Amino acid sequence: MAEEVQVKSGELKAKLTFDDVVIKKIVGVVISDIEGILGLSGNLFTDFADRFRDNEDLTKGIDVEVGTKQVAVDVSVICKYDVDISAVFDVTVEKAKEAIRYMTGLDLVEFNMNVGDVMTKEQYLEKYRGKDASDSNNGGN
Repeated sequence: MAEEVQVKSGELKAKLTFDDVVIKKIVGVVISDIEGILGLSGNLFTDFADRFRDNEDLTKGIDVEVGTKQVAVDVSVICKYDVDISAVFDVTVEKAKEAIRYMTGLDLVEFNMNVGDVMTKEQYLEKYRGKDASDSNNGGN
C-alpha cells in the first residue's frame, strides 16, 4: 500500500509515497547486518548478505503497515544460539527505526519480532545452504 508525505510550497502541491516493498527492503537490509540474527524466513545473511540485497527474497518474512506518517513492522527470524536475544531485539528495533526515519521521514511506531528458532551458525548453514554449498564445492572440482 502506498501512503503519502505531503509538502506544500506556495502554489505547488507535492506528494511523496512509499510502497510497502520499500519499507520491507529497508528492514531486510538492516536485519541482515544484525549480529545474532542468522536468517529471516529462510534467507541467509551471514556470508551471503550481499547476494540477497539485490533480490526480492530479502522481503520474505517481513510484513509492514505503512501509514501517512507511521510504519508498523512484523518480522520472523532465526537467531544464533547462545546470544542475548533481548539485546539483539533492542539493537534491531533501534537500527530499523533510525533507517526508516532517515530514508523515508516516517516514524516506526510498532516493531514485532518473532523468533522461530535458534541455531548455531553451522547448523543454519547445513540446514539452509547444504545443497548450495555442496553444489559450489562440486563446481570447483
